[in-house]
Amino acid sequence: MNFGISTMPLEDYQLEKKLPLLKEAGIKYIEVKPKKGHFNFQEPKYLDEMRRKFKKNNIEVISMHMPTNGVDISLIEEYERVWSVREVEKTALALLRLGGGILVVHPGSKIEDEKMRKKRREKSEKSLEEILKFCEYWGIKIALENTLPGKTGDNINEILELVKKFNSKNLGICLDTGHCNITSSLYHHANVVECLPVIKDYLCHLHVHDNSGKDDEHSLPYKGTIDWKEFLYTLKNIGYKGIFMFELRKKEKNEEMIKNVGELFRKLNEVKDK
Repeated sequence: MNFGISTMPLEDYQLEKKLPLLKEAGIKYIEVKPKKGHFNFQEPKYLDEMRRKFKKNNIEVISMHMPTNGVDISLIEEYERVWSVREVEKTALALLRLGGGILVVHPGSKIEDEKMRKKRREKSEKSLEEILKFCEYWGIKIALENTLPGKTGDNINEILELVKKFNSKNLGICLDTGHCNITSSLYHHANVVECLPVIKDYLCHLHVHDNSGKDDEHSLPYKGTIDWKEFLYTLKNIGYKGIFMFELRKKEKNEEMIKNVGELFRKLNEVKDK
């Protein structure tokens, strides 16, 4: 298993200016966060130039996150829902141009009125059907991510239901360890380790980060309450073959954190093998 990092902690910078930092840190695999001023995913010439720069720095784009600038595939208003679907599809084409293969998708954002949860779920399913058909055509895999409490898809069982419903080789699960830890803590659902055997046949991607079980801190492993020894042991047992993708939030000592990711991954692997 190899490790990578989401570009989320670098989102306030133009990504091309931080490629030397990633190369120096020994990071060969990344997940790109599409955000204006960080990575302009809607500009074909820019994408072609970035692909060359990634190659020059020995960096491979494994995945791309869907946009988060108001994009929500579970929106009730049809105009807004369709706009969101098209934004996700544009991201898929950007990913394809970069040579990546996994598109991380949230099934929905915050539900203000719980009475609308069922309707939001229905809209999410409708959108997923459209996006999946698009991605199947282009050979891209959707990794459906478990979200934070209060959002569509905020527990593993719901994510599993959605994936099983479509039964497509182009649709799998992205387990977000931090989100799962909070859901487990607040609602006494299955914890991060317990989720792995349940979703093993559909797990295709990881968002790795830690927290206290209360706030979405996106901290490094061992900075929260997740049992990383058991997590890695179970991950090995279920035969996960994907990337161990860190999804960290920017900190005061951002560059130092990124440089230490490789060493942390090696230590985690040592724990797993004991």
